[in-house]
Amino acid sequence: MYGHQIFSKWVSPVDGSKDHRVLQSAIWMEYFEGGSLKNYIEKLSKNGEKHLQVELAMFIARDIACALVELHSKHIIHRDIKSENVLIDLENKRSDDTPVVKLCDFDIAVPLRSLTHTCCIAHHGVPPPRHCVGTSRWMAPEVFQTMHPHHHKEYGLEVDIWSYGCLLLELLTLEIPYAGLCDPDIHELLQSGQRPALTDKLDVIVTSGEPALVGPEVETDNLRFLVGRSSNSSTYL
Repeated sequence: MYGHQIFSKWVSPVDGSKDHRVLQSAIWMEYFEGGSLKNYIEKLSKNGEKHLQVELAMFIARDIACALVELHSKHIIHRDIKSENVLIDLENKRSDDTPVVKLCDFDIAVPLRSLTHTCCIAHHGVPPPRHCVGTSRWMAPEVFQTMHPHHHKEYGLEVDIWSYGCLLLELLTLEIPYAGLCDPDIHELLQSGQRPALTDKLDVIVTSGEPALVGPEVETDNLRFLVGRSSNSSTYL
């Protein structure tokens, strides 16, 4: 996808014969010093932090939203939005002095309809959007419900929005969705369409004096900031 170079070359066998050359493809990807958002969240949690600084959480949320805008404009469902699939670099800043954040891991991404997607994506063998694919804690109920033998309805781009909401919960609580629950319990909740429970940690953010959450006019500005689209959404992929 964007920001990645694909390099193909002919590789000769050990005997040097030109009759048995093999086309080898390699994908060169930029290295992110900071690693995944998941690792960063786990580090903060181990250090006793209760939540991300709200301003930083807003920057991360904005950039992932911009990445989804780009993907969805091409009718592509990511299907695995979670902190493990977000790369973050707090040391190397963008021109606007914000951290570098990118969405990655497109191995189960799929075009919504193969006839309408407009970008190159290797989707041969990837299950179509009527199969249960992804990580259950971040999975939308309609994705999980496709496991039912009598369920034949396809899901759409909206399943990424559910997963995005679960990612926001991670940012604000430093906890994975459905924290404390085992897989069977999570599956039962998904089957009935129930979202992760909101925790008391969200109240802590409000009462801790975070300036970004004080006053209705500031809240409105934050919402505008979050949903504002970048002029180059592909920067976040």
